[in-house]
Amino acid sequence: MIFVSTYNFVPLFINVKDLKVLIVGGGKIGTKRALSFTDHGSNVTVVSLSFSKDLIKNKDKITLIKEDAKNLTADFLSKFDIIITATNDKELNKKLCELAKNERKLCNNPTNSEDSNFIVPIYYSDNKLSIAITTFGKSSLTSKYILKLIQEEILTKDIYELITAMGYVKDLLKRKITDPSQRFSYYSKIFNDEIFRNYVKEGKLDFALDRAKALIDE
Repeated sequence: MIFVSTYNFVPLFINVKDLKVLIVGGGKIGTKRALSFTDHGSNVTVVSLSFSKDLIKNKDKITLIKEDAKNLTADFLSKFDIIITATNDKELNKKLCELAKNERKLCNNPTNSEDSNFIVPIYYSDNKLSIAITTFGKSSLTSKYILKLIQEEILTKDIYELITAMGYVKDLLKRKITDPSQRFSYYSKIFNDEIFRNYVKEGKLDFALDRAKALIDE
C-alpha cells in the first residue's frame, strides 16, 4: 500500500483569475479541469492529440493546441503558472510534473498525488463560504460523500446567519478598535456570548449587532 506524505500540503484558496493554466490531455479529466479553471477566470490552454466535444465547443474561450504531449519541453511549461497532467500515460504525467516543478511551477498529476505539489480538491463554494476536501488521491467518492454530509447536516440557516452576523461584528470592531489583539479578544467574546448567539439563531441580526456593541462598550 502506498501512503502519500501530506505534511507539506498547506490548504489554500487561490484567486486564479488571469493565471495561465496548462492542461495536458483532452479527455474526461482534462476537460473537467479546463472548464473549471476557465469558469474561474483563468487563461487556459489544452495540449492534446484529440479533444473532447466540450473542449471543441469552448474553443473560443480555451486555447487548443494539437500536439503530442511527449514533445513538450521545460521551456514551454515555463510559460504557465499552473500545469495539470491528465494524459492516459502515467509515466508521461510524472515526467511532465517533474519538469514543471523544476521550473518552480505548480503541477497536479490527477493520477498520482505523490508527483504533485498541489491538489485539486472536491469543493463547494457560494458567496458566503467555501469548503474543500481531499483524501490525497485515495477516494474522490469518499470526499464527495463527506462534503454532502457537511452540506446536509452542518450548513444550516443558523450557520449562514452566524457568518453574516460575525461579518458585521468584524467591520464594527475594525471601526472602533485599532489594536488587532484587542479586536480578536472582543471578537472571541462576542462569538461566545450566549445572548448574541441566541439572537443570531432567531434571525434577529439587528438585536445581535446591538448586543455586540454593548459588549464592546462594557
